[in-house]
Amino acid sequence: MPKFNRSEIMKAAWAHYRRAVAYVASNPYLRGSVVRFGDCLKAEWKHAKAEAAKAKRDAAVLARIAALKSEILNLDYKPFGIRIGAERRALVVELSKLEAA
Repeated sequence: MPKFNRSEIMKAAWAHYRRAVAYVASNPYLRGSVVRFGDCLKAEWKHAKAEAAKAKRDAAVLARIAALKSEILNLDYKPFGIRIGAERRALVVELSKLEAA
C-alpha cells in the first residue's frame, strides 16, 4: 500500500475548497449552492490515489521495457541454427509499443 502525504492532500483540499467557494460566489447562476469541504477532500484523495496508481503502472512498464531489452540481447547468444527473426520482431514490436505509450 502506497504512503500518501496527508499534509499535501489536506492543503490541496483546502485550496480546492477555496477555489470552489470563490467560483460559486462569483457566479450568479449558482447562488444558493453549497460547497462542502468533504466533497473537496474526497476529490483530492481520489486524485492522489490515481496519481499513485499511475506511478505504480509506470514502474511496471519500465520494468517490462528493461526485461524486453534483456530478452532481445539474449537472442544474440542463441546458436546459429535457431531462427530468431520472428521472435525478435515480436519483442521489438512490443518494446516499441511500450516506449511510445
